[in-house]
Amino acid sequence: MSRLTALKKQIAALEAQAERIAKEEMSSAIAKVKGIMAEFNLTVEHLTQAVAGKRAATKTKAKSRKAASAAKYADPKTGKTWTGVGRAPGWIAEAKNRDVFLVGKPPAAAPSAKSPATAKKATAKTAKAVKVAKKAAKPLAKKAVASVKKASKAEGASVATKKKSAGKKAAAKKVAPKAVASKRAAVAQVEPTATPTA
Repeated sequence: MSRLTALKKQIAALEAQAERIAKEEMSSAIAKVKGIMAEFNLTVEHLTQAVAGKRAATKTKAKSRKAASAAKYADPKTGKTWTGVGRAPGWIAEAKNRDVFLVGKPPAAAPSAKSPATAKKATAKTAKAVKVAKKAAKPLAKKAVASVKKASKAEGASVATKKKSAGKKAAAKKVAPKAVASKRAAVAQVEPTATPTA
């Protein structure tokens, strides 16, 4: 007998053994389920209702996910879409007016499609708006920088005062024993020593 046929016989024997074990475990599991059903007076209808309720809940969750993941914006050039949730893709991130990319709306006429005079007016208006926005932003930026500088100076000053006070405490600790010794010496010099009288 070759090794291959011996292995095939072993495989067949193991598969038969696995089937027997699976049937035994299944029958014990069924017995446990029947015991639990008898203990709590459950019927098959109770179980099917519970399973149907879970299925309905999962279906409504799936529907809400689909509704949330529906494309809201589309790139007319490439056809790529975006739901409007999360980080904006590059093709819409720089857009000032995202309504142009809305799905289901016809694309608005671009300024270049209008007459050259109206296109110049539109670009002049946008340039003016940009200048106004920059002017308005400068004082705010200056105030922010000034407040950051003040905070850092205040923090630096508090650190310096803490260092100074820590240095004074350390110096006081070093000086204290010397001062006590000098005071004792002064007191010893002032007080006359008692001499025994005969």
